[in-house]
Amino acid sequence: MSVPNILTAASAGTKARARKPVTRRQKRDWVFAAGFLAPFMILLLVFQYVPLVVMAKNSVLDYSLLNPAVAKFVGLRNFTDMIEYEDAAVSFGVTFLFALGVVVTVIPIAFLLALFLNSKLPARGLVRTMIMLPVVTSAVVVATMWSFLLDPSNGLINGVLNLIGVGNQPFLTSTGQALPALIVMTLWQQVGFGAILFLAGLQGLPPELTEAARIDGATKRQVLWNVTIPLLSRTTLFVVVIMTVFSLQAFAPAFLMTQGGPQEATNLIVYHIYNTAFIMQQAGYASALSVVLLLVVLAISTLQMALLRSRWNY
Repeated sequence: MSVPNILTAASAGTKARARKPVTRRQKRDWVFAAGFLAPFMILLLVFQYVPLVVMAKNSVLDYSLLNPAVAKFVGLRNFTDMIEYEDAAVSFGVTFLFALGVVVTVIPIAFLLALFLNSKLPARGLVRTMIMLPVVTSAVVVATMWSFLLDPSNGLINGVLNLIGVGNQPFLTSTGQALPALIVMTLWQQVGFGAILFLAGLQGLPPELTEAARIDGATKRQVLWNVTIPLLSRTTLFVVVIMTVFSLQAFAPAFLMTQGGPQEATNLIVYHIYNTAFIMQQAGYASALSVVLLLVVLAISTLQMALLRSRWNY
């Protein structure tokens, strides 16, 4: 047999071995997998991707929710209106400040809290439950509770401030204090979630690296700065992205505590979209705002993942 024929026969044998017939068991496994995945995929399609398509379509229309049948095509006018009028810019600016404040405060405090929880504590399970309790509490309950705490006349926080001689503070009725008050409330609610994520990252670190650094004479601070923090870069990236996306989509604090005031100082973008669609009945413009918000969230998340991408593998 010539060399080309030998190569052809070998290639045919390889293809025959590669094309093994699908067994009955494999078909059954595929059917079971499809059956388990189908409900989730249908829900994902119906409640996420279809609404995104509808939102994109509505962003080029001008209509009211009270009479959607008379929708009028306006092209990109809804997007140009965001540039012409100041409402969108002000709302996005407030939202960016809110998100920045939440991320900058939650990340370091959650990390320090995770270090504390990772140490040998008595009743660690109870402590972790107490920290996670605000996270699993309804946003409506949290906002209502903090509204009572921050009440400018007889709130608990002002009562404590009066005892130490500071005096009443306006908090939610002040243009300078309302947004920081919402940031503090969000910090209180979300810091436990960030701490649990950091704790999971800490417990997943290879102990050999820490032990090797200790043997080489590194102090606890040096181990933390040069070993622990770099190896937690992936966890840090995850927490930063999660907290950023959560903050940019925040709605309950502005809706339940300040109604966007005073003087739009807490007019978060999702609350502004709600007002535009349901109060002012400008559903097309609200859809355009939603499209821009989606693009902004994607852009910020992509930028964060590019800047904080891990260089260490373990």
